[in-house]
Amino acid sequence: MRRFNPSSLMFAVSVIALTGAGAQAQSEPEDVIRVTSAPLETRADEVVGSVDVVGSDELVRNLNGNLADTLENLPGVTSTYFGPASGRPIVRGLGADRVRVLINGLGGLDASSSSPDHAVTAEVIGAEQVEVLRGPAAIAYGGGAIGGVVNVMDGRIPTALPEDGLDGFVYGGTTSVNDGTQVAGRVLGNLGALVLQGEYQRREADNFEIPGYAESVALRELEHGDEHEEEDHDEHEEHGDEEELAYGEVENSGYTFETGSVGASIVGEWGFVGLGYKQTDASYGLPGHSHAHEEDHEDEDHEDHEEEEGHAHGEEDVRLELDQKRVDLRGAFEREGFFNRIRWSFAHADYVHTEFEGDEIGTVFDKEGVEGRLEVRHQHGGPRQGAIGAQMLTQEFNSAGAEAYLEPVVTQDWGLFVAERWDFDRWGIEGGLRYDTRNLDGLRAERDFDTVSGSVSLFARPADGWFTGITLSHTERAPTDAEVFSNGAHVATRAFEVGNLDMDTETAWSGEATLRREAGRFSAEATAFYADYDGFIGLFPTGEEEDGLDVFEYRQEDAALYGFEAKFETELGRVAMFDLSAEATADYVRGELDNGGDLPRIPPLSGTLALIADHRLVSLRAEGRFVAEQDEVASFETSTEGFALFNADARITPFDEHDVAFIVGVRNITDEEARLHTSFLKDQVPLPGRSYRAAVSVRF
Repeated sequence: MRRFNPSSLMFAVSVIALTGAGAQAQSEPEDVIRVTSAPLETRADEVVGSVDVVGSDELVRNLNGNLADTLENLPGVTSTYFGPASGRPIVRGLGADRVRVLINGLGGLDASSSSPDHAVTAEVIGAEQVEVLRGPAAIAYGGGAIGGVVNVMDGRIPTALPEDGLDGFVYGGTTSVNDGTQVAGRVLGNLGALVLQGEYQRREADNFEIPGYAESVALRELEHGDEHEEEDHDEHEEHGDEEELAYGEVENSGYTFETGSVGASIVGEWGFVGLGYKQTDASYGLPGHSHAHEEDHEDEDHEDHEEEEGHAHGEEDVRLELDQKRVDLRGAFEREGFFNRIRWSFAHADYVHTEFEGDEIGTVFDKEGVEGRLEVRHQHGGPRQGAIGAQMLTQEFNSAGAEAYLEPVVTQDWGLFVAERWDFDRWGIEGGLRYDTRNLDGLRAERDFDTVSGSVSLFARPADGWFTGITLSHTERAPTDAEVFSNGAHVATRAFEVGNLDMDTETAWSGEATLRREAGRFSAEATAFYADYDGFIGLFPTGEEEDGLDVFEYRQEDAALYGFEAKFETELGRVAMFDLSAEATADYVRGELDNGGDLPRIPPLSGTLALIADHRLVSLRAEGRFVAEQDEVASFETSTEGFALFNADARITPFDEHDVAFIVGVRNITDEEARLHTSFLKDQVPLPGRSYRAAVSVRF
């Protein structure tokens, strides 16, 4: 298989970027939030489309384990939820390769997009901000990001000089539902223009508690023939009926994540150039993990077969140990003139994770990759601005062992894009165009794909405080290595997956309309979208069985996804020295096949309602999260009941001159059983029960 050496490209881009190093930076307003993931760095309230920017204080306050769970209250965002250790964001009902999870604008270079049991290597603690771009706002990242982009600005490469020569943070926290602890710290110091950074993070937890059985009522009825009432749990245990049913906690759900990094940058008025190294180690259980043939317990020959195959199906806990070593090289140069900013980044990562069945090695996944991105922004001195850029990726993915459902594949991507915006004050137009090539080189075949994606938007400000926009997009997505080359048992999805060596490009026409209103005491935003897919690539059942698993094949069907997102914030006035405000969100997505039926794992209607009371020293928040029943399901999946979760917390900042915050809170106050329809494990692993949290955050 062909291998790509990126050294020459990295050198060439570095030389080009350095040409701007001596120029002066343009001043930027300090009172606006900018979306740095967009090539034009548009203000968040001026983006044509749906975008959320979550700052560091809000991330710490909402911290809930992994990245996807921490962002759960954002409209249109949910999680694959393969337990508390592994959860990848789903945006507008789309996940995996259709949502790009980025670290400082580049991919995580992990295996999280290939399987829901593979954890994301992006950490939330210490991140400067997380940006979520949905729909056409993500066009600069190609058709593969049609669902959206989640970009974690992790701060591990310094981009500015620390105040007073020293900056940093310390965080410590604990959660009751899983006896969890989280510690993190970072320090930055400078020697003139040289800024050095060091960081350490660790989060760990035991099995988490739940209010009842781990298995859902529907699954218990299917497997055990009757519904087991929770109040009879002790009686059932006495009679030995329920010894194998997990109750009160989710077994094998503990985890440990440990991350360390160092970085160094040269920083000046012209910008910065920096180098960083990060190592991530993790060990976590796979709750609800079951192997092929697990239903054949009464077959005497089954045990012999398991011994021959080296499987211990359903008998031993399965744990995953992950190791990633990553090097990042980044720079940004600001100057006056036509080309007023050059921004570039490269990353190289070695990623290995091993799945253990008891003490035995089951499967090893090995991935090595390099990704690079270059953006050049131009300013015309009038209403027009724009950016051009290039992106490349090369990665080699190998797997070996009992669950090696994917053969070794080398993926090489190249992309070119342009974005332009004309803003005439009351109205404007914005457009983007991207061309990509993808080469998939496997053992059985080699495939090449060329894709073109583009969007055009019209926006207007009909009156002060109003912003409206409408976008028409055409996107093309090349299939992934798994969609083409899969051929084996994939236990995480409980399927024998078969790829399609003749897979074609997936295309979609989509439209989106956005309305925003800012008016003193309140703000509101609503977005409606519709996407019509030609050749939507999905995993569909064949009705056959292989190795005790239902056979699913990747094939293409015409489909449509449509829905809306809305959010509202308002000030309510002052009561007893507290400034009261309220927030509300709602989102809905529907996924349908043109020939009849529904797409699987589509999230139901959901929303949040929150009341906030702010004082100089304390901020109180009480919220409810409401999720409707999902009964519009694919033929092979079960429906999911709706639920309501109630949370509350207090953020206390006792010192005026020091950035110290104490956080105490409780999640799932009513100890409700809740299951995410987007999870492959929804019938085996519910969300955690009631949990108390205490944490302290110090920034200096």
